[in-house]
Amino acid sequence: METKIISIVGEKGGIGKTTLNLILASNLHYAKGKKVVLLDGDNPQYSIYKKRQRELSFLDASEIKELEPYTIERVTVGSIQDTIMKYYSLIDYIILDLPGSLNVEMVKGLLYVEHIFIPFSHDELEIDSTSNFYFTLKNNFLDNNERVLKSVNLFFNKFKLVRKNKFSLLRQQFEKAGIPIMQSVVKDRTIYKEQYRNTLYPIPENKEEGDMDIKKFFEEVEQLSNL
Repeated sequence: METKIISIVGEKGGIGKTTLNLILASNLHYAKGKKVVLLDGDNPQYSIYKKRQRELSFLDASEIKELEPYTIERVTVGSIQDTIMKYYSLIDYIILDLPGSLNVEMVKGLLYVEHIFIPFSHDELEIDSTSNFYFTLKNNFLDNNERVLKSVNLFFNKFKLVRKNKFSLLRQQFEKAGIPIMQSVVKDRTIYKEQYRNTLYPIPENKEEGDMDIKKFFEEVEQLSNL
């Protein structure tokens, strides 16, 4: 089995990467039937791992068995390679949730990621830092003859329709600079954190089905990860 190692990453906290990694893992597994392992490398918070433990505490053994939840493991700089090799070629996706800063844990984790997805919003300072982050990854990981990394793609996060002209202009600027931008977006919706951020269930079938809803983003992540 060909395993893809992917991650939604950012160079700072508060951009929603952990929420998106979690929802992505749940929907690939429960809705798409993919074999998924989510590695929580955001030490020492380990917020995804702790959330899974809380959610499991409300269920009995028979309910857990029926759900067949995907595996979530904590990893450190010292354990990440062995943990990846334990699952590699046995599952469809390994999703890494890394710290929101360019520290040792993040750099070590990035050495194993094949496809990176970077969220950003319309904030001017965030746009500049995201551009710099992209070129840092490109120069140090993507343009390396011994690289594992195959692609880096940016996407609009916290997208607002009222600012669609601003986002359209930003898209043109990034494309002109040679920075790959995904076609799909992630809208600014509190429901992602309040209802859909769950390690045991996917987004309901009849929700998020529109052309600009989050399921389209997940579909594009799948497509780009299989190129």
